[in-house]
Amino acid sequence: MDSTLYCDLFLFIISIIAGIVDTLGGGGGLITVPALALTGMGAVTALGTNKFQSAIGEFSAALHFWKSRHLKLRPLYLSLFSTVIASALGTILLQICDEKRLNKIVPWLLLSVFLYYIFSPTSYSQPEKESLPENPKLLPCLGGAVGFYNGFFGPGTGAIWTIILNHIYRLRLNIATMYAKPLNIAGNVTALTIFIGGGKVNYFAALMMGIGSFLGGQIGAYLVIYKSSKLLRLLFLTIMLVSVTFSFLKYYNHL
Repeated sequence: MDSTLYCDLFLFIISIIAGIVDTLGGGGGLITVPALALTGMGAVTALGTNKFQSAIGEFSAALHFWKSRHLKLRPLYLSLFSTVIASALGTILLQICDEKRLNKIVPWLLLSVFLYYIFSPTSYSQPEKESLPENPKLLPCLGGAVGFYNGFFGPGTGAIWTIILNHIYRLRLNIATMYAKPLNIAGNVTALTIFIGGGKVNYFAALMMGIGSFLGGQIGAYLVIYKSSKLLRLLFLTIMLVSVTFSFLKYYNHL
């Protein structure tokens, strides 16, 4: 079998797994960005391609949540706007950064988000609210901060949103996961538009992984609503650790 075909199959399988875990709690980019880097892509193109496939998977999950009537968009309108503006600023800054230096920074950013994901508590012992308040005043400011990070880097943004919604607004973990999706999609689509304008997307890889991400998003959405995710969280953490390790090997020229 041709090595290119092996590479494509690898990315497709990775995208399904990432789509599932991204839907469960965010952080799928911690799996897909290092995987894309292993194919020889530069850091900016890997991030742009990841935005494309990630947006497809997250739209799949968000659509599932919306159809199930577990997700209400009205409380998010102002926050979505601030997320879009900040994500655009972050992506523009990324485009003017020196890519060789960025290649060295990416593994450390991945490791930082990975450690944040591990050591941040993700739920309360007494789950409480089922939805956001009608006017969450702090959320637009948070949208600006997280949106900028999403535009400049991105992997782990879904996990950060889930943790924020779970802790600050005391949403049940599965409900926080649902509300995180449109906020993450807003940042991803904004960044993706700028990446496309800059020619920083590998469309073949993005579309192929998008199909896998869509399938993973559907599976993950079902698990969020109906099943426990403890086993898949363990799988997620294991894959993230392997991915971050490979990212260091790739970008520091040892692989």
